[in-house]
Amino acid sequence: MLHGLSRTAGEGGVIACCRSDGAVAQLDLRVAGASASVTHLHDKKIFSVDYAPTQPYLLATASLDRTVAIWDIRAFGGAKKPKALATLDHGLSVTSARFSPSGSRLLTTCNDDLLRVFECSDGKKAGTKWDVLCAIKHNNKTGRYLTSFQAEWLRGSEETVLCGSMAQPRGIDVFAYGGAPEARLEDEHVTSVVSLLAQHPTRPVLVASNSGGKCFVWR
Repeated sequence: MLHGLSRTAGEGGVIACCRSDGAVAQLDLRVAGASASVTHLHDKKIFSVDYAPTQPYLLATASLDRTVAIWDIRAFGGAKKPKALATLDHGLSVTSARFSPSGSRLLTTCNDDLLRVFECSDGKKAGTKWDVLCAIKHNNKTGRYLTSFQAEWLRGSEETVLCGSMAQPRGIDVFAYGGAPEARLEDEHVTSVVSLLAQHPTRPVLVASNSGGKCFVWR
């Protein structure tokens, strides 16, 4: 089973897709006829994968094994299993990890009902040391039949995050840095839980999807 996708910044680039067997497949679209390279990184399912925008050799994976790991993809391809640059422990399974636009912060969504923001503190931004800046209380238990939440950075922001919500009326929660509620996106047509969010790369447009196959667009 395939899960989250990520692509390196810039024209073309490399696509990564994570799998339920703990592997990540990468495909370089700039190489004609290239086949995907597969690297096993976790012993359990990987829910999401994300390249750092400013350092595309850094990759973050969020797994069922209750960790987020930071990898240097330049070390992939050898006979031995790669060693993570950093491993960030969580209370339960982690459904997503997203780099901020600068790549210096990481937003994670965990089933222990917390959204966490980590910051790289190794000086050279090599991805080896990360500290927790804040933990935001948020009901992340969507249950068995709904798609798990995956929180996102507001496009271009290092401080504002968005996440689907279990609260009534249905909508999207918006949090400022530190966990303070900033706003809420609601609409009379949104009567179900929306779990996954996508933002237009250049326009102020947000799309949210539910488990029933509907997408809702905000402008």
